[in-house]
Amino acid sequence: MRKITGNVKGIIPLILILTFLQVCFPVVGIMSPEEWRMTTPGNFSTLSAEEVDLVAEPFVNNGTYPCLVIILEDRNGSALYTYGLSNRTTNAIPDNHTTFEIGSVSKTFTGLLLADAEIRGILNLSAPIQIYVPNGVTVPTWHGRDITLSDLATHTSALPNVPDDFFRYQNIFDPIETQAESTFRGYEEISADDVYTWLSTLTLERGPGESWEYSNAGTAIAGDIVARTQNKSFSELVDERILRPLGMNSTAAGWRTDLLERSAAGYRGYAPDNDEGMIIRYNEFWSPTAGIISDADDMAVYLALQLGFIDTPDGLLNAVNMSHEPRTVRSTDGVKLWQSLFWDTFETEDNPWTHLKAGETNRFMADIAFVRDKGIGVVVFSNTAYFSDNHVESDVAIPLIKLMLEKR
Repeated sequence: MRKITGNVKGIIPLILILTFLQVCFPVVGIMSPEEWRMTTPGNFSTLSAEEVDLVAEPFVNNGTYPCLVIILEDRNGSALYTYGLSNRTTNAIPDNHTTFEIGSVSKTFTGLLLADAEIRGILNLSAPIQIYVPNGVTVPTWHGRDITLSDLATHTSALPNVPDDFFRYQNIFDPIETQAESTFRGYEEISADDVYTWLSTLTLERGPGESWEYSNAGTAIAGDIVARTQNKSFSELVDERILRPLGMNSTAAGWRTDLLERSAAGYRGYAPDNDEGMIIRYNEFWSPTAGIISDADDMAVYLALQLGFIDTPDGLLNAVNMSHEPRTVRSTDGVKLWQSLFWDTFETEDNPWTHLKAGETNRFMADIAFVRDKGIGVVVFSNTAYFSDNHVESDVAIPLIKLMLEKR
């Protein structure tokens, strides 16, 4: 295990930043992204390194995860812990600049863009998506009930996960694990036009808003709409409204050459030999579902934004707050689970509102979880995928959140 901390790089830049903050951030306790990056790394204090090791190390030592990268935050600051190998061939070890596919954690960026657009009066989450889709597209309805943007963002649109065309990439003569991975090619090959043609011929089997069913297609349509209404591609919009204001220069919707050069190798835990998976380049239409790439430094800033520790000059925190609001009940089995704008949200008698989102591609896993009221949060990366019950959310992220709550 290695704990990576940060150092303040000189007094003059810090003075300039603090002067800027007095003008742009008069609310006490809320920093700018720049101040957070300069002053807080290494200051996380809720858990000791030994306590983190007890949660993480067994999963690396027993081979479940080739590597783990963990970001922990509280109101004092952040800390980064790395374990294992980011590449088993070269014996490379991960650090704060190693990049990972964050999978469906990308959906939280899409939800944030939707909230931001509604606050700025660009779209209405309660409006039927029919008014936003391209001309000539007919969105299916159910006895007069339209699909709304809120339905898409809460997985209650009644749309299937993906079009059946995804399965055309499977070869029945391939091993079952290769067949499973082959469906991911649809995220590269199937276009927006293909999906809107499919949508226009689709017959719903129930009413929108009636029940929860995960839909990557619904997420992609939501991301396309929020970008389309602002005359931008999704990658351009996420860069303009989120990444640049937060200084997340090592994050992008899609693989840039510089990000690929420092990527961890991604492995197929669902294959017998745990070999490397194929690189999937999500196209613009599907990027809102799982196409974002990032590193630990950038996701530390993104987590700080979710916790309300930082804000941007144009008030992105307002959109964050909206994206967290529970909108529909997802499940009442045991714990009441709500769906916010692509966030899974729950509350128990012992714990306050907790928000989390898991991600998994054909070769990576990621998770982000936080308890805003307690000022604690975690991001976890790993360079393997399983398509099973093994996930860094249940294995690492949630145990660390529980441990932090006990300590506080």
